[in-house]
Amino acid sequence: MKKYFRIFIPIAILAIIVVACVGCGERKTNLEKLCERTSYMQNALYTATDDNFDVALSVITQEEHFIADGKTDKVMEISTLTLSPSNVDTLSNTYEYTLKGSKSSATGSISKSRLGINLACRIENYSELGELESLTLTLGETSLEYKLTNICPVECNGDNALQIAYSHFQEKIDLALADNSFDRECYVKLINKSEDNDKYLWYVSFIKDKGDYWSAIVDPQTKEVVNSRESK
Repeated sequence: MKKYFRIFIPIAILAIIVVACVGCGERKTNLEKLCERTSYMQNALYTATDDNFDVALSVITQEEHFIADGKTDKVMEISTLTLSPSNVDTLSNTYEYTLKGSKSSATGSISKSRLGINLACRIENYSELGELESLTLTLGETSLEYKLTNICPVECNGDNALQIAYSHFQEKIDLALADNSFDRECYVKLINKSEDNDKYLWYVSFIKDKGDYWSAIVDPQTKEVVNSRESK
């Protein structure tokens, strides 16, 4: 019997230690939990403009079919090239494009979107291109060149904006996570300040549904919440 206890007790202690260590390893911060609930995150936004088009190439990680329902399903990276024309007659054209990156280039065609207000297409191999440098649009003998600039601020990216917005609503979020009543998804996007076309801000929202959300506008330069709202 003594021999049994000499063998059993060390094994039992070891098992308790292993279980405790595993439990510690799986413990996540509330911010990490929010990251797992993020259904829309802006990773990059390349822009350019001239008298013909406002060019935007948006790179986001989002649900394949985004629905504001408080749940986060399978997410994927989606890259979309959008051309907003100064002349509506341009919407009837189909342009060939060449995207040049630091690693490689991509070619394809772009035409009127389903909404009919701009030209748009998906860029399937964005991750292989490296940092984007330029866009060339070709229609017959006409060629348009654009130098692309990523306006996502390095000093305050989407993850930073989410953290700042979380701090703003931390008391409410922490309480809801503590009792497992937090039923919101996180949405992080760059938006343009209307009165200043060069000023972009982060819009962060904790969404339950279309009518129930907590939102914050974060200034990437000051890293402060400049406006916030609770719909209910």
